[in-house]
Amino acid sequence: MTRNRIIVAFGIIALVFSCGVKDYEETGIIIINNGLDNNVQMRFYSNGLPSGKKSIFKQGKGEIFRGEDTSTVVVINQILQADSIVMIFDNERLETHFLYTVEPKGHSLFKSDSYVHDGNTSTYTIDAKNYNNATPCDGPCN
Repeated sequence: MTRNRIIVAFGIIALVFSCGVKDYEETGIIIINNGLDNNVQMRFYSNGLPSGKKSIFKQGKGEIFRGEDTSTVVVINQILQADSIVMIFDNERLETHFLYTVEPKGHSLFKSDSYVHDGNTSTYTIDAKNYNNATPCDGPCN
């Protein structure tokens, strides 16, 4: 009996050590959807300068951005290397999201509570709240 227990114990130990850390890693995914019919452009900044992916654009409804990282809790500032994100609607209105002040309050791209979480996927949907919070530009937004 003791011999069988030792064999089983070694078998379990060997199994545990044969599974590397990579086998347990799960990729976290962030999705940003445009839920509006409006054209939306997103610009990304770090310390006031364009960063990483400089801008992305989506005409009408649909997925505007998808990013992933080898972490189950993915945050957009790590993926985009940005501390502020500007959303421009129809080149007429803009809304700025800030990492350090977590603005705009209640619907920030930098706040986990603003996303819908489903397993390892977190989805943010740009909606009327974003558009209504956006400030009109004097002429075209640049």
